[in-house]
Amino acid sequence: MLAAVGPCSQQALSEELRIYRSVMVTLCDDLERAGHARRERNPDDRRAYAVTVTDSGLRLLDEAEPAVRGFLDHTFQALTPAERDQLTTLLTKLLTP
Repeated sequence: MLAAVGPCSQQALSEELRIYRSVMVTLCDDLERAGHARRERNPDDRRAYAVTVTDSGLRLLDEAEPAVRGFLDHTFQALTPAERDQLTTLLTKLLTP
């Protein structure tokens, strides 16, 4: 998400990705410790931090994306392309507020 939309608050990330705030804090801690993300003061709200993906994080994302595609292809191989489209439509409907 950070690579797609840019820096976000931890709160925005947890809401958009539907991850509990406490889990998001731990996830951001781990990503920051590994050098894949960093927290910076949000210039629009000095009380909040914006989480930003680093160059290392972008490289890791580039490596992971093909693996995710392969995993999804393997997982949903029993479905026809039309069934996959239908599943995507139904899941999107469920996840859209």
